[in-house]
This record gives sequence, structure tokens and C-alpha cells, in this order.
Amino acid sequence: MQGEKTKRAAKMRPITLGEKKRRTVRMRPIPLLVCFVCLIGLSVSATYLIDHARYEKQSGNKAQEILAVQENKKSLSIALENALQKLENEYSNLESQYKDLASKLDTAEQKNTLTASELASALKDLEAARVDALKLKGELDAKLPEIEALNVDRQTLEQKYNGSKEMLAPYLILEPTLVGLGEAAKAFDGNLMIVLYEASDMDKCQQGSTAFTYLISGKDKTKLCLRTGKPESFKYRGEKSLFNLLESKKSKGAHPYLFSILKEW
Repeated sequence: MQGEKTKRAAKMRPITLGEKKRRTVRMRPIPLLVCFVCLIGLSVSATYLIDHARYEKQSGNKAQEILAVQENKKSLSIALENALQKLENEYSNLESQYKDLASKLDTAEQKNTLTASELASALKDLEAARVDALKLKGELDAKLPEIEALNVDRQTLEQKYNGSKEMLAPYLILEPTLVGLGEAAKAFDGNLMIVLYEASDMDKCQQGSTAFTYLISGKDKTKLCLRTGKPESFKYRGEKSLFNLLESKKSKGAHPYLFSILKEW
């Protein structure tokens, strides 16, 4: 209790000049400290502001660089896509050309194979034709005597024809004419059609007949049975005529019959 009273008495007593000076001296470092702290704070703030401005500037530059890099990246991406598309198109064209060339090559190979096959077949046919030609030549050489005999017969017929023509000229209606089986000949200015056939038992011609003929004029049709060298009489337009079978050959010739038509005297 006494200690507390002593402290209270000490606080309540007046302050002397010496004590005031001592207190003043003791209180000066605090403002200095505060000022120092403020200076430090201002310095830190200034430094912060400078660094912040520099950071913002650097950040802006970095942002622009990043934007430029992104734009370059986008441009490069577009260019790369275009290049890839171009390569794909070129590859597609090359693939199409390759397929076209492969198809042409297959076609050419098929044509070559076909040509080789056709050539082999043609050579085979040529060899067969050569053999046939040699065979025909041999047959022709073998038939030369027969051909010569036919030429002699032709000359003989021509002589007979010329002789008969001179002798029978006033009576000739149709000069001696050569015809084949089933062939048609015309007489009387083309108004009478004449067709000869080989005689057979089915034709109901008399025995010894060599051939028979149909004489056709419009709707009229007359049948004559013929023997070589024996004229057969027929009537046409109210006048009698003679059908004369001059020659008949049972051969493979194209015209085995020679006949003429005369006025009946």
C-alpha cells in the first residue's frame, strides 16, 4: 500500500525543468523512427510503382508477343492445312493417274495377249490355207487333162453352133443357149420363160427322156419331156415351134444343157 501511494505521489508532483528536458530527449527518436519508416514505405511504394509499371509494360509486350506468336501459329496452321490439302490433292491425282496407267497397262497386256493369240490363230489358219492351196493345186494339176477335154468340147460345140446357126438361121427363134438345172432362160422377146430340170421316174416322162422343161407365159404353164437330138413340138401364140435339146451332160458343170428353139417347118 505504501508503494502505491508513493507512486501516486510521484505522478502528482510537478515536473521539473531537468526532467522535462530528459523526457524531450527521450521522445525525439520516435518521430525519427516514424519518419524513417515512412521514408522506407515511400521508397518501397515508389519502387513497387516503378516495378509495377515496368511489369505492366513488360506484360503488355509479352501479351503482344504472345498475340503475334498466336497469329503466326494460326497463319502457320492455315498454311500447313493448305499444304496438307494440296499434298492430298496431288496424292489423289497421282493415285488416279496410277490407277489409269495400271488400267491402260492391263488393257495393253490383254490386247497383247489377244493379239498374240490372234496371231497364232492367223498363222495356224495361214498354214492350213497353204496346205489347202497345195492340195487344190494338186487337184487342179490332176484336172488339167479334163479341163483341156472340156475346152475341146467347147470348141466342138462352138463349131456345131456356128454350123447350125448358118444352116438354121432362117428358122431360129432362140439361138443355142447354155443353162443350168433350175435356171431360167427367155424367148419370144422375153415373154416366154424356160426352165430345165433333170428327168427322173417321178416326172412321168417317157422312158429315155434326158430332161424336162416348163414353158411359162403368164398364167399358162406347159411341160415338155426332152431327149437329146430329138426336137419336141409345142404351140405358142398360135404358131408351132420346136424345142431342140442339143447337148446334155451329167457333170458338175454350171451349164449342163444346150438348147435352141426353131420354127416348125
